[in-house]
Amino acid sequence: MHPLTTWLALAGSIWALFALAEDRLSPPQRQQVTHWLRGQTPHWPDTFLAVYDSVFGQPGFSGARFLRACIASQITAFLALCLSGVYYPGTAGLMLLVLGLYAPALCGGLALMSLLPGYVSLVLHRALLERLSHSHAPQYQGSWTLLASLATGLCALLACYLSFLVVVLCSQADLLRRPVAWIVGYVEFSLKTPGGSLSALYEALFLQPIIVPGVAFPSFGIWLYAPCFPFVWALLYRLAGRLIRSASARGYWQTTAPPLGLLDIDTRPLHTLGAVAVGGVSLLYWGTLAWYSW
Repeated sequence: MHPLTTWLALAGSIWALFALAEDRLSPPQRQQVTHWLRGQTPHWPDTFLAVYDSVFGQPGFSGARFLRACIASQITAFLALCLSGVYYPGTAGLMLLVLGLYAPALCGGLALMSLLPGYVSLVLHRALLERLSHSHAPQYQGSWTLLASLATGLCALLACYLSFLVVVLCSQADLLRRPVAWIVGYVEFSLKTPGGSLSALYEALFLQPIIVPGVAFPSFGIWLYAPCFPFVWALLYRLAGRLIRSASARGYWQTTAPPLGLLDIDTRPLHTLGAVAVGGVSLLYWGTLAWYSW
C-alpha cells in the first residue's frame, strides 16, 4: 500500500465523518458546538453527545444504528489494513486476494465477527458519554479517559480472540485450503501458551503481518483496532477542540469568518474540527513514517 494512498484514506475518512455530523446537526446543536469552541461552555461531552447521536441515531437498538456501527467498524479495520500495508509493504493487498480465492468463508467470518465488538464498543462509549454529560466536574473527564480506554481495550481483545476462534472453526469445518491452512497452527499456538498469546498481542498492536516462507497473512491487529472507532473519534474531537479553543482564546479566531469557510467556527464548527483533526493526524502519520524510514 502506497503511503500517499493510505494518507488519503485516513484524511478522507476523518473529514467525511465530521462533515456527515455537520450535515445532521440541528442549528441549535451547531450553535452549542460553536459556544464550546469559543470557550463559552467548558463542558465538551454535552456537545459531542449530540454529534455522536447525529451520526448513529438515538440510543436503543435499531437496525439503522447497528448498520452504521458495522460500517464504522469495517472502515476502521480497512484503515488498519492500509497502515499495515504501509509499514509492511506487499503483505496486505496481495494476501487479501489470496484469501478471497482460497478462503472466502474465512474472510466473511472475520468481517462478520468484528460487528459484535464494534457495536458493543459503540454502546459502551455512548453510555460513558451520557454519564459524563450529567457530571460537570473536571475530574470526571479524566475518569472518562481511563474508563473509555479500558472499555476499548476489552472490546479490542474480544475482537482479536474472536478472530482466532473464527480461524479455528473454519479449520474444524474443513473450510481452509492451502496456502492458508497453516494459519491454524499459529492460532493454536497463540491460544494455548501464555508466551504465544503475548507474542500475538504484540504483533497485533503493531499491525505486524504473520509471515512464513513464501506467504504472509494480514495482521490480526486489523480486528484488534476495529472496535477502537468511538474512542478515537472522541479523542480527535476533544483534542481538535482544545486546539481551537486555545487559538480562539488568543484571538486567532475572530467573530468574523476567515477567508476560507473551512475554518469558520460560527457557521461550520464541525468542518473546522475536521480540518484541525486531519491536520493533526497528517502530522503524526508523516512524522511517524519519516521516523520509521529513518
